[in-house]
Amino acid sequence: MPHPSEVMQPNAGMWRAAPTSPTSDQPVTAANSSALSVADAVVRGVVASPHRIDATIILPTYNERENIAHAIATITQVMGDEVSWEILVVDDDSPDRTWEVVEALAQQDGRVRCYRRVDRKGLSSAIVDGMSLGRGACLVVADADLQHDLSRIPELLAALDHAPIAVGTRYANGGGTAGWSRRRLTLSRAATLVCQVALGIRCSDPMSGYFAIRRTAFQEVAQHLNPRGYKLLMELLHVLRPAQVGEVPYIFSPRRAGESKLSPQVAWDFVLSLAELLSRRLVSARFVKYALVGFSGVAVQYCSFYLLWRNLVIDESATAAAIATAACSNYLINNGWTFADRRHRGSAEVVRGLLWFGLISGTGALINQAVTWYLHDHHTLDLGLTMAAGIAVATVWNYFLNLDLTWRGHARPA
Repeated sequence: MPHPSEVMQPNAGMWRAAPTSPTSDQPVTAANSSALSVADAVVRGVVASPHRIDATIILPTYNERENIAHAIATITQVMGDEVSWEILVVDDDSPDRTWEVVEALAQQDGRVRCYRRVDRKGLSSAIVDGMSLGRGACLVVADADLQHDLSRIPELLAALDHAPIAVGTRYANGGGTAGWSRRRLTLSRAATLVCQVALGIRCSDPMSGYFAIRRTAFQEVAQHLNPRGYKLLMELLHVLRPAQVGEVPYIFSPRRAGESKLSPQVAWDFVLSLAELLSRRLVSARFVKYALVGFSGVAVQYCSFYLLWRNLVIDESATAAAIATAACSNYLINNGWTFADRRHRGSAEVVRGLLWFGLISGTGALINQAVTWYLHDHHTLDLGLTMAAGIAVATVWNYFLNLDLTWRGHARPA
């Protein structure tokens, strides 16, 4: 069987199907899928195989029960039987049980597979998981809500003859958006311009969620990706730095059914991702979140001390109670935001996590105190400066210990 790089021949002028052979599939486990942490996930109908096919179409889903069957039927019609392909739906344990529909369709067509993730969520990480599990020499990513023009998938694949990555673009000649307000279009174009200028990306639509990439190109950069939010293509283009990007214009259509996933969180994730890429990952977005939560804890401590505890107990006890209140607040915010992909669920996990967090915070406080007074006493530095140094050292200490101990093992580190 040919190597994946032999399936898609650059500059060959056409997309060729590779010979395929019968597969002897085995279930994906943490042991045989190094790119995925599946020990905490439920895998339904997903199989991994060393045998490659021509293309994998990846559909990340969350509450798309009303759309998924139509999307799969459209792709099946578009792809035909001339090449070997599969559809891999990566579902984040949708409350509307989207995965259930896909599993039923998979029983009828062996080219349809479903990977149900139960312990983490996120569009970008779902796409990366799909790329890791997909068997195609070429990997296509599309939304299941039918806003992407799925009839353009063959054109995206053909564009990979001349480039390692191809983008379905709304902003090239022939592309566009249907039903968007002026405000949404302006914000989208502004974000696109910022991305192009700040990261030096030469692509008309680096914010697109509709694209294709050669498997070999993905494998080249996979270990350097830090997927979060909704804009994985931006990171792929920044890390891969392709000499050429294929572009296929399409019209972005209104959603047929279900609710839009667009929210202020999407914009926030974009800002964090952009900042992290610009800083060359010296400061991770997760660390920025952790530091911001720490600042919020200062406000919680002061407010709880003066507005609550000081009125109930003596000052010494009020101080301790305020510190404990701030620690609980920090833990809960970190659990729901900073480490959302590793979130503790259930009372047992939350109690264990809170105890670890409190213990690590206590050691951090001791380190803070030691650094502050060491620098002040032995180097005669201003107390304000030494306190800042103590806080910085303790914050870094607390962050990495919490990353490795409190929220360990739930997902790949960010």
